[in-house]
Amino acid sequence: MKKLTFSNADTREVFADKDYAEFSQLMFDTACGKQKEVSKEDANEKIREVMFEVLGVDQGCSRKELHKAIRRHKVDVFEVIEETVENLLVSGWGENPFFNEFVEIKSMNTGDTNEFYVPDETVLTVSELSGNHHSLFRQRLGAGSTFSVKTSWFGIKIYAEYELFMAGKVDWANFVQKIYEAFDKKVNDMVYASLMSAGSKVLPSTQFNKTGSLAKDTLITLVEDVQAANGTEAVIMGTKTALSKLTALADTDWISASMKEERHTTGRLGIWEGVRLVEIPQSFAPNDTTTKLVDNNKLLIMPVADNKFIKIYDEGEAQVKEVSDGNTNVDKTIEYEYQQKMGVAVIVNRKFGTYTISA
Repeated sequence: MKKLTFSNADTREVFADKDYAEFSQLMFDTACGKQKEVSKEDANEKIREVMFEVLGVDQGCSRKELHKAIRRHKVDVFEVIEETVENLLVSGWGENPFFNEFVEIKSMNTGDTNEFYVPDETVLTVSELSGNHHSLFRQRLGAGSTFSVKTSWFGIKIYAEYELFMAGKVDWANFVQKIYEAFDKKVNDMVYASLMSAGSKVLPSTQFNKTGSLAKDTLITLVEDVQAANGTEAVIMGTKTALSKLTALADTDWISASMKEERHTTGRLGIWEGVRLVEIPQSFAPNDTTTKLVDNNKLLIMPVADNKFIKIYDEGEAQVKEVSDGNTNVDKTIEYEYQQKMGVAVIVNRKFGTYTISA
């Protein structure tokens, strides 16, 4: 964990006789529900105790005094919180099976430079997701090239009553997880949107991009072509809905008992005709529970050997902005915007297939 230098002398004094790394670990573990040798209640109380020291007020202070203290020391509080959210994001991405297999993540905080090397001569395209929208910028790379991912600030607005946490009415995990979950969703949405847009550049298009009713022979041929083009195993990727459509093509007379149990517990098969299936989580558009971001009618046939074709560069430098002028929100909540500078790009240096299923 990197060493922090707090901007406020009073905050530095608070941690002069405390191990910040140990306290940050407590905040992280409590946010994950994995605090050790201490109950959830005691962990929350310890975090509040230190936060009251950072705010410079007693735990028995009035709500008015607390509100003024937060307003005076918001930067100090944010400096403590930002580190925890950054660590939650990094660990969350590291535990995501899809990210582990297909996403390469670099971070300035761990000493990585914004440079990705592509040795293959058959680079097809790079798709970059710009700042705060989903426009795609494409460029062609040469053999053995290095490239940098364009980074922009991304902000997530949430309403969090920090005063309620300090008053013991909201626990730490709930408060921090709202920030983490919102930002993590945004990153995942960008990654999956990039993935679904990349297939159209694979040539020959008629060979590697299929459209029509789902036909077993056509799909097997597509899998075979992807494997032959890359000399490695291929997997079939799609949402749960898309993958479930393969069940209708399975020969139920020969399906094993274990596969029947797998279908019963997951709603789909894990292996189809000897090909591993990888689920892409479905996601809704922001504030819209009807618009889905991942196409439920598209299957991707991806080679798995050294194929981390989605690139993320995290510049760190997380910051939190606050609006608390008393007139912004009628319910008097404080509006936080967690901001982080990063970039997402897709580079395809191996041939892969897409199968768009029509009714």
